[in-house]
Amino acid sequence: MNGRLRHLKGDRFFKEKTGIYLNRIREAFMTPKHTHDFIEICYVDEGSGYHHVHNQVYRVKRGDLFVIPVGTSHVFRPSSPNQREPLVVYNCIFRLDVLDKWRHLLPCDSSVHYVIFHPSGMEIPYLHIGDKHDQIRPLITSMHMEYLRKYESYEAILSSMLMQLLTLVHRIGHEEAVPQDVPCRKTGKLDDAMQFIREHYCEFLTVKQLADFMYMSQSHFQRSFKRSTGLTFTQYLQNLRIQKCCELLETSDQPVHQIANMIGYKDMKFFHALFLKKIGMTPQQHRRIHQTEGYRAI
Repeated sequence: MNGRLRHLKGDRFFKEKTGIYLNRIREAFMTPKHTHDFIEICYVDEGSGYHHVHNQVYRVKRGDLFVIPVGTSHVFRPSSPNQREPLVVYNCIFRLDVLDKWRHLLPCDSSVHYVIFHPSGMEIPYLHIGDKHDQIRPLITSMHMEYLRKYESYEAILSSMLMQLLTLVHRIGHEEAVPQDVPCRKTGKLDDAMQFIREHYCEFLTVKQLADFMYMSQSHFQRSFKRSTGLTFTQYLQNLRIQKCCELLETSDQPVHQIANMIGYKDMKFFHALFLKKIGMTPQQHRRIHQTEGYRAI
C-alpha cells in the first residue's frame, strides 16, 4: 500500500438503517490521517493531545468538539506514547441523508449548516468549539449508551438526539461569536505571527524575529503567544514541523534526511530525538506503519 491519504467509507460502520454510528475510543499514534464520505462529530472526553485537521494542528483537551465534513482530512494523536496518558474521544458519524427531514431546522446562515452542507465554500472546512460548561458531554454520553443498548425504537431516539446535538453546537458556536483559536480568521495580532510561522516554518526562525515582526518585546510576545495557543513558540514550531514531516513520510518516498532538511532540521541527531519524543516512534517506523498497514477502525 502506498502512502496516500486514507479515505474511509461509511459502509463499514453503518450496519443499521439509521445511518448513525457512535463509539468511544483511545486514540493511538499509529492512526493515519484520513478523509471520509460521512460527517463526523468528535468530542474529546479524557486526556489531552493533538488534532491534526486540514492543514492545522490543535492542542486539545476534554471538552473540545470538532465537526468534520466530507472530504476534510484529520487525525487525533495523544500527547505522549505513555499509555497512562490516554486521549479518549467520542465519535459520532452519520450519513448526510440522515438530515434530509431535519435540514430546515438548522439556520441556513449558521456555521453548522455550512460545515455539513457546504464545506467547500468555507475558508476553514471544519468547525471547532469548546464545551466550556459541560453542556454537550451528557448528551453525547447518552447517545453512545442508546447506540450500545439498542432498545426498541432506538433509531428514532438517536436521530432526534443528533439534531439536538447539532442545535446545541450551533448555539454554543453562536455564543462564542469569533472563536479565538481559528487560525484563518483575524482574531488579533497573533494571527499574523502564526500565519508567518506557517509560511516560513522550514526556515531559521527565532523569538526575536517574530517579536520584531509583531513590534513587541520578546518577553511580551512569548507571554502573549503562550496565552493564546497554550504552547511556547518553540513547541508550536516543532509541532508544525513534525506534522509536515509526518505528511511527507506518509505520502512520499523521499529519504528521511532530505525530509528533515525540508522542514528546517539540519542536525539529524536532534531531529530523530525530537521525532521520537513527539510521535513515539522513529521516522522509519512511522513510514513503515503508514505505508504497509491499513487503517484501523475509527
